[in-house]
Amino acid sequence: MMSFFRVAFLCLYGLVLGQPIQAQNKTNFRTIKGVVNDSLSGAPIGYVSLQLTARTGKTIETAFSDENGTFQLKTTVPGSYQLQVSFVGYHPKTVVFTVAETEPSIPLAPVLLAPDVNLLDEVNVSAKKRLVEQRPGMLVYHAENDPTNVGGSAADVLRKAPALQVDAEGNVTMRGSGSIRILINGKYSGQVARSPADALNMIPSDIVRSVEVITSPNAKYDAEGAAGVINIITKKNNMPFGGALTLSGGNREQILNPRAGISLEKWHVNAYAHLHRLQDKWTRSLQRSPISDQGAVYGLTQSTAADNIRPHGSYDMSVDYQPDTTTLLNLSAGSWFGNWPVNTTQTNVSLLPGSAQRYAQEVLTRGAPNIGFELNSSYTKRLRKPRQELFAIAQYSNNLKDDYDYDTWHRNDAGTPIYRERNDNHLQTAEWTLQSDYTHPLGRGGRNVLEAGVKAIFRDVLSDYTTLASETGSSPLEVQPSRTDRFDYSQHVLAGYLQTKLQLPADWLVIGGIRLEKTYVEGLLRSVGEPFTNDFTNWVPSATFEKKWNSNGTLAVSYTQRITRPSIIDLNPNIDARDANNLVVGNPDLRPQATHQTELSYGASTASGVFLFGSLYWRQSDNAIEDIIRIDPASGISTITKQNLGSSRQLGVNASANWPISSQWQLSSNARAGHARFDSRALEIANGGWNAGINANLTYSPGKQYTVQGFVDYDSRAVTLQGYETHWLYYSFSVSKDLPKQNLNISFVAANPFAAYTSRTDVWDASGYRSQLDNRYYNRSFRLTVGWKFGQSGRQVQHRGVNNDDVNTGKEQ
Repeated sequence: MMSFFRVAFLCLYGLVLGQPIQAQNKTNFRTIKGVVNDSLSGAPIGYVSLQLTARTGKTIETAFSDENGTFQLKTTVPGSYQLQVSFVGYHPKTVVFTVAETEPSIPLAPVLLAPDVNLLDEVNVSAKKRLVEQRPGMLVYHAENDPTNVGGSAADVLRKAPALQVDAEGNVTMRGSGSIRILINGKYSGQVARSPADALNMIPSDIVRSVEVITSPNAKYDAEGAAGVINIITKKNNMPFGGALTLSGGNREQILNPRAGISLEKWHVNAYAHLHRLQDKWTRSLQRSPISDQGAVYGLTQSTAADNIRPHGSYDMSVDYQPDTTTLLNLSAGSWFGNWPVNTTQTNVSLLPGSAQRYAQEVLTRGAPNIGFELNSSYTKRLRKPRQELFAIAQYSNNLKDDYDYDTWHRNDAGTPIYRERNDNHLQTAEWTLQSDYTHPLGRGGRNVLEAGVKAIFRDVLSDYTTLASETGSSPLEVQPSRTDRFDYSQHVLAGYLQTKLQLPADWLVIGGIRLEKTYVEGLLRSVGEPFTNDFTNWVPSATFEKKWNSNGTLAVSYTQRITRPSIIDLNPNIDARDANNLVVGNPDLRPQATHQTELSYGASTASGVFLFGSLYWRQSDNAIEDIIRIDPASGISTITKQNLGSSRQLGVNASANWPISSQWQLSSNARAGHARFDSRALEIANGGWNAGINANLTYSPGKQYTVQGFVDYDSRAVTLQGYETHWLYYSFSVSKDLPKQNLNISFVAANPFAAYTSRTDVWDASGYRSQLDNRYYNRSFRLTVGWKFGQSGRQVQHRGVNNDDVNTGKEQ
């Protein structure tokens, strides 16, 4: 492996130092850099309008500062220039400077904007910051600029992000695919690995600063995540003292979110906690019948209801130490806890050859809480040359207790027990991650860079499960040896990558890289006694070509290859028989699936704040991991498991827009449409169809610090390998009021107020039978939130983290 890295490094280094760099040196680009700050507080001002003009009055470039107030402009001609800086609520300012013949980089002194005291009230009402922006390979949703993102969870924030959909159960998909990775501040959290939907409920919405939707991950990212990566950036305070306290109450949930930050010279400490009580209520009706006349007479009718309270919480503390301007040390610790019961009552009517059987079933999931924690330590060092940087991190995550036990009773019409079963499953996951990255500048001024890194993930999982049953329902429970076992599983991943970023003439940016991942898998079932082992090697290339079309538009084309590794749930052979007629079991023989994705995109923004983005993408997965349903014709019992039996292809488009209609109105929207095709030669199944989705967010700020918002999200029918899912609709209304003197914000949110529940139906055609599952999610909610801020909020301390986006938790739709 080391010889490979040496050869690849020398080849790529020689290529980078070749003709492209020489061409660049002849072009003599000049880069103007600076930052815009508030003249009173010194705080950076984000999204300031910038216009660079030559002495002749010709406009050279228009742009915006980023969220930290920094900006970068380019010119090729020496001479005198003017930079016009403006932002609502501040006096405009013009900066005059000269670009010399020999200067490749022109650092400007901080541009200080003075507040316009006559417009202070107007600032609170009409200053519109950008909600969405385009960066290479990603779209960024600035959640902190949406005043209605308070009082909920991160799932509520992701509903408004471009290219994403969040269904009624909190499951996130990107462009119709659930094979995505969710990072928090660049790190893959153990709580996300356990359950992404539950983890999003543990992150308060008002702490989310921005969401990076990475549709074309490059070689620096782990190869996992067929559709892409989501990185949630949280807020951090960097002023002497500041924080917030948010309290929410409603018919379905109650939330308490405190957070605080302290900054003392070189030390910065940030902490937040989250306490959440959530009601989970739903009903399901299943109808299964044969779809042929081959003598099969089995039929099944089920009605299931659940109404559970799920208390949970989390906390996180981060300590930053900056001994100088080039060094950053970070220590962080977090923990999560919660009880996630899925208690249900069910009635069953089954039709067997020559008889009919009716019984009622009750399932209790015992309340042993889930408890986990993680520790992080990172080091960032900026070296002597511009853009030369060394980064290293170590992370340890442990789900100490993640037991999932159930107890189920079957009773006849008279209420007499006829069967009882109990399954005790102790699950524990421990994970070490070590990672190091190095960035080396190439050429004059460091405009081009070579990036290299190595990474190791050591993951160990234990599932110790025991099944006990009583055939009469009243006799003592007896251990079922065939369904009692201990499953030990380890997955170790060693990875390395090389990548170049080249700033070429005519405003071209090229990013190309290769990633090598070696995976070692070992598992042991106690009943078998012999371990099973497997290892596989994946070469993962990626490339992006980006052209700055004009001063406001960017055209890009990218290709990336991704892999999807099975999760422990997919592999675990423990049979989940809570529903005795519909069994769920893992498959230890699963192998990763490979995905190829190509994307063509164009994004543009104007000085007035309008942002438009559109993309055309194609995605193909081989050896796809799919849910397969098989039905025993003798008993009518279905078994759901995952197998590498399919391939899938998706061709689609998605678009995003943000339009500040006026000083009071703002509209943002995301839309997508695509065609999916699923094939399985082993099962002789093929299925395909169209799917589309759209959301729209309309905000009205009438004055007096009021904000009114309406949001709607619609997803159409979507095909699966063995059937389809019907459409669903989510909508909400909110109103908020700022009280600046008291540092208070009061908001009220109504979600799905005109319907008691959200409906969606799943349909399967499997092995001569047709199943239809009608779902009703009782998610109508009303929530009142009071938020109080104290102290000052300051600039963000920039962190990097690990991104173990390398195990599958989603599904293809």
